[in-house]
Amino acid sequence: MKISKIIDFRCRPPMAAQKLIFDLKLGRLKWENKFVCKPAMATSPSMFKVGEDEGLELLLKEMDEASVDLIVVPGRNIANPPKAVLQMTNTDKINVTDEMLLNLNKRFQGRAIGLHGIDVERPVEHSVKAIESAIRDQGLAGAVLEIGFSTTENGRPLKADDPRLYPIYETMVSLGKPLMSMSGIYAGHDIGANDWPPLDRVMQDFPQLKLVLAHGGYPRVLDAIALAVKHPNFYLSPDIYCFFPGGKLYVEAIGQLPDQFIFASAYPFGPLKESVELSLQFPLSDEVMEKYMFGNAARLLGL
Repeated sequence: MKISKIIDFRCRPPMAAQKLIFDLKLGRLKWENKFVCKPAMATSPSMFKVGEDEGLELLLKEMDEASVDLIVVPGRNIANPPKAVLQMTNTDKINVTDEMLLNLNKRFQGRAIGLHGIDVERPVEHSVKAIESAIRDQGLAGAVLEIGFSTTENGRPLKADDPRLYPIYETMVSLGKPLMSMSGIYAGHDIGANDWPPLDRVMQDFPQLKLVLAHGGYPRVLDAIALAVKHPNFYLSPDIYCFFPGGKLYVEAIGQLPDQFIFASAYPFGPLKESVELSLQFPLSDEVMEKYMFGNAARLLGL
C-alpha cells in the first residue's frame, strides 16, 4: 500500500539526553527468555550511536528509507524512573528541554516537531507559564504530561483528575494544541499508572481538550478504546503495542474509529522501517490507512 505522507507521532532521537530509553531497548535484547515480537526486537544503526552526530544523521537516513516525512519528539522531565528501567541503564534521569527540541528541529530542517515536556513537580503556575512560552513564543506544537512517576502531597500516586493539574488542561484548551499523555508498561513505577477512569473524568470536564494517549493505554487496551468511543477528542497512538499480546484489538478498532488513531514507531522501541512496513500490512482501507499514518496527526498539529 502506498501512502502519500507519514508522520511518526512518537520518536525519541539518539540524543545523549535519551540514553536511558536506548539502554532499555537494547537491554531487553539480552534477556535469556526472548520476547518474540516484531518490531520490538529489531534494531537500526542509529540506535548504537546515542549522543553522537552520526546517530542523528543515521536517523535522518532511516526516516528517508522508511518514507517518514516528519517525526514528533516529546520533551521529558523525569527524575525518578521506575526500577524496571533503572535495572537496565546507568542513567537515572531524562530531561529533554525545549532548547534541545528547537535545536533538533533546525538540525532536521523542520522534520522534527517538538512537544514541551511538562514538569509536574514544580508549582502549577510555573508549568502553565512554561507551556505558554514553549508554544506561543518558541513554536512547539503541544505538550507532554507524564504523571505516573509523581505523587500527591500525602504520597499517593498522582492521578489525571487531581485538581492541581486542571490549570494545565485549561491552558491546553485555550491554546488549542494537543496534549500527549503517557501510558504503557513503563509509564510509572508499576502498571497501575495506567488507570483510565480519572482520565475519563478529565475528558468530561474538558471535552475540547485534544488528548493523545501515547502507547495507546496498554495494557488496559479495551478501557482505552472505550474512552475513544466516548470522547471524540480522545486519540490513541498505540505504536509498538499494536504488536504486543492483545494489541490486535487496536488494529480492529482503527477501522471503527478512523479519525482517532495515530501512527507512531515509539523509536527506539521500534525501528522506523519495520514499524512502517508492519503497520502498512494492517487490514485497513486506503482511506483509513491514510488517516492513521498521516491525516489525523496532521490535523492535530495544524499542518
